[in-house]
Amino acid sequence: MVNEGPSILKSGEYIFLVYSASDTGANYCMGMLYAHSDSDLLDPRSWSKSRHPVLATDREKGIYGPGHNSFTKSEDGTKDIMLFHARQYENIAGDPLFDPNRHTLMMEVQWSDDGMPVFAYQEQGCE
Repeated sequence: MVNEGPSILKSGEYIFLVYSASDTGANYCMGMLYAHSDSDLLDPRSWSKSRHPVLATDREKGIYGPGHNSFTKSEDGTKDIMLFHARQYENIAGDPLFDPNRHTLMMEVQWSDDGMPVFAYQEQGCE
């Protein structure tokens, strides 16, 4: 089991903690915890966990094992940007931890009507 590399994103009334999870190969993915910003963040009961990964391998787009993310803002400060690494192939010879071919990608974070981040590979949003 892998749960590592947490990164914080704040928006509106929520604080989001996005982390790498599951494995170090193609099953590597990102999970998310979230809490209301006015809650006691040191109380585990304040946090909710997303039921499914918020970002995972997309074979159609050729993105495998996304993980280790961080967040920043666009130059004009209006958009949230997520940076992360992933591989461009699924099969790894040997231990995935010793495969150096992870590439840095970025995507604009979209937002749902209920204030939750949407991490989706888009033609222009993941490069």
